[in-house]
Amino acid sequence: MRDYDGKTAAERVAQRREQLIAAGLEVFGTQGYSSASIRAVLERAGLRARYFAENFADLDDLMAAVFDRIVEGEVAVATAAAAAAKAGPGRARAVFGALIEYLEDDPRRARIKLREVLAAGPVSRLHRQSAMAGIGALFAGMLPPSTPDRDYDPQVFGLALASVGYELLIARLSDDPDVTREQVVDVQTTLYKGIVHALTVP
Repeated sequence: MRDYDGKTAAERVAQRREQLIAAGLEVFGTQGYSSASIRAVLERAGLRARYFAENFADLDDLMAAVFDRIVEGEVAVATAAAAAAKAGPGRARAVFGALIEYLEDDPRRARIKLREVLAAGPVSRLHRQSAMAGIGALFAGMLPPSTPDRDYDPQVFGLALASVGYELLIARLSDDPDVTREQVVDVQTTLYKGIVHALTVP
């Protein structure tokens, strides 16, 4: 049954959830997690206090949802970049570049993904751990498969590529003048080439 605004109760709940996630992106991405409050999120979302508990247990729970939304965007742009490029170093470079561009195009995303999620609670940290594994798997998929002669775990190398890239982006987020976007992509691509060479050349 639909009410006066043409939405069902479930649709209204979903809409309020989206409003809170958007507000969380703004509050966490500009003020930081430690300075955030449920009240600030509600004011940004234009919702009453009871609607926060309708969707989230606490700020940590909201941070996890905001973080997941950012990761969904990362996966989408990385998948599109991979599909548009030929296999090999060119594809790896395209994926690395797309991920960095996505985060840096909205400084709130970069701040939350690289810094603020670490200041949140155990729920967000678990989501971050899962996301790192997912991005690592995406990178691992660009590596040559394991063979009887070269038996290795691609996921380990994928995680290494992801970790290096994110650590360099953290340096950029800290306004390190020695780290440019191009350098981050160059380093990741060079590491990718080195890993592929080590795994394929006798």
